[in-house]
Amino acid sequence: MNRNRGARVAILVTLLLISGVLVGGCFLFPSGTKAVIEVTPSSGVIPLTIDFDGGSSTGSGGISTYTWDFGTEAPAFYEASGTYTYEHVGTFTLRLTVRAEDGSTDTETLAIHVEPAVWITDENLGRIYKLDMQGNEIASFGLPVTEPRGITVAEADGRSWLFVACFNGGNQRIVRIDPVTGNVSQNYSAPAQSPLNLTYGATGQKQLWHVDGQSRKIYRLNPSNAQVYDSYGQAYFKATSPQVSDVPFLWTPQGLDWTPETNAAGHLWYLEGENRLLYKIKIIPGYDIMSNTQLQIVSDPVYIPVFSVSTIDFYDGYLWVINVNTHEIIEVDPETGILTGNKITGFPGASPAGLEIQQ
Repeated sequence: MNRNRGARVAILVTLLLISGVLVGGCFLFPSGTKAVIEVTPSSGVIPLTIDFDGGSSTGSGGISTYTWDFGTEAPAFYEASGTYTYEHVGTFTLRLTVRAEDGSTDTETLAIHVEPAVWITDENLGRIYKLDMQGNEIASFGLPVTEPRGITVAEADGRSWLFVACFNGGNQRIVRIDPVTGNVSQNYSAPAQSPLNLTYGATGQKQLWHVDGQSRKIYRLNPSNAQVYDSYGQAYFKATSPQVSDVPFLWTPQGLDWTPETNAAGHLWYLEGENRLLYKIKIIPGYDIMSNTQLQIVSDPVYIPVFSVSTIDFYDGYLWVINVNTHEIIEVDPETGILTGNKITGFPGASPAGLEIQQ
C-alpha cells in the first residue's frame, strides 16, 4: 500500500516537472529574465535630462525587446538606451519591460524626482540666475542688454523659453532666451517706458502679461513676437472693479503673476506697492486672439506684510515674494497674508528684481 502511494507521488512530481518545462519554466523553474535600469541622474532640477540604459538586463537567449515608459504622456521608447528630458516638476515612475528570446518578460521601475527651478534676475549685475529651492546656484547667464527685471517661462514656437523684461537704460527690451544655454533667440521692443514684471498665461489663449511702472498699465502680448494686443490702465480698472474705485491701484506695481483655473483662462495676481495689497483678477477672454480680453478684480485684496518687494510668483498654492532689503525670497499664504516661515536665502546677486519658480 505504501509502495503504491509512493509510486503515485513520484509520478505526480514527474508530471509537474514536465509541465514546468513545457510552459517555459514559468511554473517551477523561473525564466531568469531580469530587467535592469541604470539611470544618471535620477533626481535634479527642471528641466531634468536623464541618460537611461537597460543593457544590463538578462534573459534566456538574450533580450529581444525593450519597452520604456517614462511616466508621462510621452510615447513608449523601444531601444536599449537613450536620453529623456522631464519638463515638469514631480515624481515620475520610469518603467522598463524586457522580453527575452524565449518569450519570458520582466519589468523594473525606478522613481525619478524632478524639483522646481528658481529663476531670478539681478538688475545691477545684469545677470540671470538659476537656483534650486535652497538658493544654491545651478547656472547663470549674462545678457546683451542691461537692467533685467521681470522674468517668466513661456511657450513660443513649440518650445519653452525664458522671457526677460529689461529697462536697458531707457531702451526697453524683452529678450527671449534658451533656458539651457542662455543664448538669446529674439530681442523685442518692450511696451511703454519702464518694464517691470512678466508672467505667462499657459491655458486657453496663451499670452504674456506685462506691467509697466511708468505708464502704469498691464499689457497683453503675443509670446511669439511681443505684439501688444491690449493694455489696461487705472481708468479701466476703476470702471470694471469697484474694489479699486477710490484706492491706489497701478500706482506702484510690485508684482504680477498668472495662475490657472479649471475650464477658464486663469487669474492674474497684482501686488500694489502703495498699500501692499494683493489683488486677484479674473481673465475673461475674447472670442479670438485678436479680440479684446476683459479683466475684472473678483475678491477683496489681501495685505502682504513685506516691504521692498520687487516681484511675486506663485508656487504650489503659495505666494513667493522677493524682499530686496533682506535679500530673501519669502513664502506667504495668499489667503491670509501670513508669512509661513519658509524662505530662500543665500542666493547670489546684489539687486534681485525678477522671480519665476518653474514647475
